[in-house]
Amino acid sequence: AMGRFAHESATVVQARDGRCVVYSGDDKADECIYKFIAAAPGSLEHGILYVADTDNGRWLSLDRGADRRLSGLFTDQTDLLIRTREAARIVGGTPQDRPEDIEYDAHSGAVYISLTKNLRRGRPFGSILKIIERDNDPLALEFTAATFIAGGTGSGIACPDNLAFDPRGNLWVANDISSLELNSFLYASFANNGLYFVPMSGTRAGEIFQVASAPVGSELTGMTFSADGRTLFLSVQHPGENSKDVEHLTSHWPNGGDSRPRPSVVTVTGPFLDRYSAL
Repeated sequence: AMGRFAHESATVVQARDGRCVVYSGDDKADECIYKFIAAAPGSLEHGILYVADTDNGRWLSLDRGADRRLSGLFTDQTDLLIRTREAARIVGGTPQDRPEDIEYDAHSGAVYISLTKNLRRGRPFGSILKIIERDNDPLALEFTAATFIAGGTGSGIACPDNLAFDPRGNLWVANDISSLELNSFLYASFANNGLYFVPMSGTRAGEIFQVASAPVGSELTGMTFSADGRTLFLSVQHPGENSKDVEHLTSHWPNGGDSRPRPSVVTVTGPFLDRYSAL
């Protein structure tokens, strides 16, 4: 019911009437952003899938029965949902720069979407898109969209991927420069992938601060805060992925020495979190 495409996220928001809305991105260059609105509270079994027209601020229905353009090309709704990308192009969904993680800001009601990059369109550094639904209602079919952070040397971040809000409402970002491109080519100045903190209020709101650097050849994912905001859980994915072979390893995370690198889950604690994210 939520469409067949490269789902990179499934972020669920409950509307005022109890129905759930699921935001999802299609992680491929020039593909789209979607949301699924459930038909009834407490269930995701039935509903309508929409694709985002971010140029005009509209959610466009992918209901075959409500659009002659769709009814004439797909045999039934299942056929349409299997060919979601094709249907999205027909109704006018806006091509994006690899939509990956999507997070809902409970403090403001805004939706943030990491657009990792799009080499085809000459946007190698990616961006973070901000969507504000009309009346802050996730059931709305109209919205405003604008770039919240543009990746590049100016902002100091490239290829944003994972997003998370801490209990105070600040935004945390982990990026994903390809292992083959880390510390080279267009990305040489960004060094390893990292963890970034973006305050959402105060005099430094919207600025980007790097908090940690990922092990060589890895990316940080799965950011999750404890309820009190004093502990951040992180996954370290594929450290040493840019190694040529087992005889020339670029990383020995986490055991050091000459050990083979292994993915890990780590916790981050300390004065920084106590000051900026803890309740």
